[in-house]
Amino acid sequence: MRRGGLCVGALFLGVGFAPGVAKGATVTTVADLTLMGGQNFVDGTASSFGGNVDAVVTPVVKFSDQWSLFPTYHGYYQGTEEIQSLAGGGLLFRDYTGQSFLLKSVHTLGSWKLKPSLGATLEWLRETRDEDWGQGLYDYRKYNGGLEAEYDLSQDVGGRVAYDYYQIRFPNYQSLESAQDPTLSRELAGEDVLNNANHMATAGVWTSLSAKGRLEVTGMYDLRSYADQPLVDQAGQLTNTDRKDKIYFLDSTVGYPFPGPHATRLYGQLGFRYGFQNSNQNHFDAKKYSFQSNYYDYSEWRVAPEVTSSISQGQWILSLGGSYEQRDYGSRPTQDTLGNDQDTKLYVRTILTRLSLSHSLTPRAKLRVEGSLGWSHSNTAYEDVFKYNYRMASYGLGFSYAY
Repeated sequence: MRRGGLCVGALFLGVGFAPGVAKGATVTTVADLTLMGGQNFVDGTASSFGGNVDAVVTPVVKFSDQWSLFPTYHGYYQGTEEIQSLAGGGLLFRDYTGQSFLLKSVHTLGSWKLKPSLGATLEWLRETRDEDWGQGLYDYRKYNGGLEAEYDLSQDVGGRVAYDYYQIRFPNYQSLESAQDPTLSRELAGEDVLNNANHMATAGVWTSLSAKGRLEVTGMYDLRSYADQPLVDQAGQLTNTDRKDKIYFLDSTVGYPFPGPHATRLYGQLGFRYGFQNSNQNHFDAKKYSFQSNYYDYSEWRVAPEVTSSISQGQWILSLGGSYEQRDYGSRPTQDTLGNDQDTKLYVRTILTRLSLSHSLTPRAKLRVEGSLGWSHSNTAYEDVFKYNYRMASYGLGFSYAY
């Protein structure tokens, strides 16, 4: 999406912002700033002590009871090491930073709420400390626009449908054929092979349950197109057909409050996700001249429990959560340490636990302590390109301020 498109969309969202209307508008700024310092540990090796910053600012403009505008800025910096899943596997980044901008307009029409939106995200990732900002191979830009319709059947029951279009661009990732990394697969020979455009549709419902419980279910479909990534055939040649992925997910979350010891209040949640991806792209290993069809197909499921405790009338908030996720690649073989294909198919299992504690210093400021521990295990041994088997831990100490 070009800058001109964003300007036209912003003008569309701001229709009615006439002097007479703006005169009666009220502006309420909502902001949240978090500053943390800590370390990450990857396979027992500690990163240097680093700082993490996260800032969100939203000046809410209310024109009437039927119309409000939510322009939001989000800026962040992660100064401690982290493994992210990009381009098909786990990659270790020393630090990264990003900024996002979102303009959302909310129009209330009886029981309906219409929410058109436009946004952009720019993220810079460094794999080494001496890498210059803006030169990262996996730096990306995301541009999005969409429309959501929300319907409240009652105070306890409602639903939503939404359509979003977004593009993801990797400006520095251009694996030209003449300078291609020999470890890359044949289908990644090209200029902008990771750039993609997405049509995403979501639908969700929520309802109250007995004993003050709540259930929410959301389904998602994403059609992802790679305009500069042709399909590769059995001979390792690029065809005239481009790659397209179809991604499906079903999420559900159930939550209940319940009493805890010593007059504490607890709230428990259990989330479950199931999803799969169908891709028409194949895989050709240019080093071994081997071909696998449906290489990027996978199915996955995830379960995520979490318990939050409010202590001393909310002065202390303790949260303990975790997740277990398994992804199975039905057509991708495992490999030994030398990269030779095996008879078994690849799977990746990830376990994550999180603990956080916050204490109110003032009505707006909180002291925060966080920690996490995670494991990723796979039945493949070849990790020259991506990491599949690792242990990660982290801790952080800082504060947040909201107004």
